[in-house]
Amino acid sequence: MASQPISTSPLLDAVSSIALQKGTRDQFVTSISPEWCTQHSVLGGYLNALILSAAQKFNGLELGEGRFPDPIHVFVQFLHRVPPGQVVATCKHLRVSSRQCVVRVEVARTATAGKSRTHATVGIVTYADISTENGLTQHGPSAFAVPLPNRDTECVKIDDPVVDSTPVTSKLNWVSPKSTSGLWGHRVGGHHREVWVSFRDGSKISGLLHLAMLSDMPLQPAATHQAGFYAKYALSTLCMTVEFKKRPGPSTQWVMIRSDSHVVSNGRYDINVQIHDEEGDILALSNHVVYVSELQARGKKAKI
Repeated sequence: MASQPISTSPLLDAVSSIALQKGTRDQFVTSISPEWCTQHSVLGGYLNALILSAAQKFNGLELGEGRFPDPIHVFVQFLHRVPPGQVVATCKHLRVSSRQCVVRVEVARTATAGKSRTHATVGIVTYADISTENGLTQHGPSAFAVPLPNRDTECVKIDDPVVDSTPVTSKLNWVSPKSTSGLWGHRVGGHHREVWVSFRDGSKISGLLHLAMLSDMPLQPAATHQAGFYAKYALSTLCMTVEFKKRPGPSTQWVMIRSDSHVVSNGRYDINVQIHDEEGDILALSNHVVYVSELQARGKKAKI
């Protein structure tokens, strides 16, 4: 029997559309569709993937295709929200060695009438070749003391309207353990959360750019402790890092995102994220700092 064709990836199509701006060697331009937005702006994880795509094209142009094929670490600082529309990514090499290179990428909203460019996001990316990495390896127990939950017997599809409330979250299937209180992902207690995700269109999670985006798609610890959270609060990421450990297999459809938070306090909290494949291997690790802001009633100064 012939194998099923692998669906094309809308994410890879979108981020790979970033192209060299005419007359430059370090600036890349693209237009971001509203389909990659959350409540109020472009998803930080999408901007992360876009930064990696721009840096990879810059490396190919300056250093030759294939010399440093994989991002192994990225730090992203979010300065301003990015609405859908045209952006420019400006790249600069900070360091190039025989094993690695480091690229700074600044993403700016394009200038409008009477206004200059607004620098919105800055990324520092380290590139290498994961397939040739070798050296000290130590295996330790997971911070989560239990195996991954069985997707068929221990989980159910998240049917909360919030997963369909934004364009980018509605792209995914969300499957998670559900507690007796009706809240999601509480199988291991506290601020530990677990969610299986896949793309509804059937496209595969086939590369590190997918992991860059999905690292920003956990069950948010603060939100899963309170019913109706998103009707009262908005979340925005201050900064995030991602370390890439392993390329996902080309036919990967589901990954497990495990997350935990140490302290949610005074409108700010941390998230530690692990992305696993179905065999339990860690594909990527991420850390975030997130702000929570109360939504205001329209036309009123009082908070709700």
